[in-house]
Amino acid sequence: MGNKALNKKALSDALARRLPAYYRHVCIMLAEGKQTVTSGELAKRVGNTSAQVRQDFFTCGGVENYHPDTLKNWLSDLLGIKEEHHMVVVGAGNLGRAIISFKDFNNDGFFIDAVFDNNLMLDGMQVCGIPVLNVATLDEYLAANRTDIVVIATPANVAEDILDKAIRGGVKGVWNFAPVDLRSNEAIEVQNVHLSDSLLTLSFRINEKEHWKSEN
Repeated sequence: MGNKALNKKALSDALARRLPAYYRHVCIMLAEGKQTVTSGELAKRVGNTSAQVRQDFFTCGGVENYHPDTLKNWLSDLLGIKEEHHMVVVGAGNLGRAIISFKDFNNDGFFIDAVFDNNLMLDGMQVCGIPVLNVATLDEYLAANRTDIVVIATPANVAEDILDKAIRGGVKGVWNFAPVDLRSNEAIEVQNVHLSDSLLTLSFRINEKEHWKSEN
């Protein structure tokens, strides 16, 4: 598919954020029974331009054709979701439980194997069928079990400690929902998710639109 020509240095954060959107909409097109996909149609669905779609695909090494099956397989390879990813969630509070209960992760090969929390009352219980373990055993668990991703759904003051444990355990990535920015390094990739940022962006857009209306 041309992936060998992929220039990883050219993959900006913005492009990395667009790839999942392309994948999601291609999957929707497949479900709709589409037999062909154009860059213009895909651009309309994701909210950019056909030129941007073509440039993004070129930057990622190019694709043979725009048949939905071909695009899905190509994007799956780029996103690394053709193989299973084993995950653990640290934090069994409301946010952690919401993440655990999101079953669509399994469809893309992301499987949550265990949940960790410091509440001893939860030790040995299950959340959505997944065992809850004492967070004090996280180092031991990571040493004994393949874990690709650690999901942090804890207060900010313990997030750095969980990141350190993930690094020691040879984890490849951290998906951080704690209200603090953790940094990627050579040992691990970190994706910080701040739910309030999206809400504030929405508020900004609403305010921007209202301001434009008032001036016109």
